Amino acid sequence: MNKSVKTSWLPLFITNFLGVLNDNYLKYLVFFISTTWMMKDQESIVIMLASALFVLPYIAFSPIAGKLARDHAKSKIIQRAKLYEIPIMAIASVGFILQNVTITMFAIFLMGLQSCLFSPAKYGIIRDIGGKEGIPFGTGAMEMLTFMGVLIGTYIAGVTSDISLIESLSPYRTLIVCAALIFFAVLGWLFSLKIAPKETVPDDEDETTLNPILFLIRSYKWSKQIKGLNIVIIGLATFWAIGSLLQMNITVHCRNMLQLSDTATSTIMALVAVGIGAGCYLTGVISNKKLKMYLVPIGGTGMLLCVSTIFIVNPSTILFTVLIVLTAFFAGIFKIPLNSFIQDRVHGRKLGLILAYNNLMLFTFILVSAGIFGLVETMANSLMVFAAVAVITLIITIVAWLRIPGANKLKAL
Repeated sequence: MNKSVKTSWLPLFITNFLGVLNDNYLKYLVFFISTTWMMKDQESIVIMLASALFVLPYIAFSPIAGKLARDHAKSKIIQRAKLYEIPIMAIASVGFILQNVTITMFAIFLMGLQSCLFSPAKYGIIRDIGGKEGIPFGTGAMEMLTFMGVLIGTYIAGVTSDISLIESLSPYRTLIVCAALIFFAVLGWLFSLKIAPKETVPDDEDETTLNPILFLIRSYKWSKQIKGLNIVIIGLATFWAIGSLLQMNITVHCRNMLQLSDTATSTIMALVAVGIGAGCYLTGVISNKKLKMYLVPIGGTGMLLCVSTIFIVNPSTILFTVLIVLTAFFAGIFKIPLNSFIQDRVHGRKLGLILAYNNLMLFTFILVSAGIFGLVETMANSLMVFAAVAVITLIITIVAWLRIPGANKLKAL
């Protein structure tokens, strides 16, 4: 990969990194700070609602996002979306100033909408920047930096929350929150202006439906033309459902079962992001410009063993952290071949629509996972949520082994 191509990746990578960082900074500020404005027994409900509101736009507007990526220049879509992030973070800031959960929740919904509308564009543009050979590198690096954004956003949210414990800084916590949210939004927009690859020609004759249900049905039928594509998309959707369950559950488990501070909790979440990022990066290196789908069941098996151990042993803080980070590492190995499969098998402007279909599926699964979390955690406890994750992981690993082309063969496709 020549120097000019490597350089052209940077604006996309940094733009995506800052967007993910700000998404998670806002979401975890709600988890850590907005929950303190409510009754203790409402904590799980606030966390569940925040997660659900972020994903709802993906279910309703993914067809529109796919159409935008097919009809318009993807770089322009990214730049416009990043510009809209600035006023959205201003709205969130008002919520924290007024200590109003409704306003902060509304801001989370708007961020979900903003992220939804440019998601197909930011992933679809990978092929435009690096060509077919650049797909494994671009996908792996994007995912690694995505989870680095999760890491840093989560960690600084925990640290910001615990500023209230420092007497000299406590009065300035809200100011720090507001300034950081808007700063990251502005910086992301500035980097997005540097994204300018040579793109495929927009399709002016697109007749894609904007009805989410009809879009889902048509996309599923079209995807059957490519062997294994629908199963890959279901695998990715399940990955994100598991990730969402773990994200919500770790917050509650660390606070209630391990009795940890917000900073300690966010540190564990940050280490989880490191684990996923390391798994993504290692998979990108191992793949070496080839699809190696046998890594999917290997990743799934590793996740299953780690999560099952947490449920059975109920470990103390150190062992829990090790196991949950290993779970994340294997999750990264599970995920990257699935992403690369889509990029490799779907070409041209159709890729934007399939990525929108992928988003619609995965965020439907995430919404369901929020309901599962609320139900299981309320009726039982956080350990039973880990048990539910283990069962889901077992099922998807078996399905991947049996149904995804090349997943049961220890060689590249």
